[in-house]
Amino acid sequence: MNDTCPTCRHYAAPRGQARRAGDYSEATDYEVLRRRHPAPTVHIPRQPEGRAV
Repeated sequence: MNDTCPTCRHYAAPRGQARRAGDYSEATDYEVLRRRHPAPTVHIPRQPEGRAV
């Protein structure tokens, strides 16, 4: 889970409530929604390895 993404946090809260209530079907639905949305990610570009100058 991306902790900085508001959408991830939005889906995580009701998922936890559903799990605590024993409604695993609803909890799974929220987990699927969370995993399917395009969460923003941080991509760190790779540096070229050992260039000879």
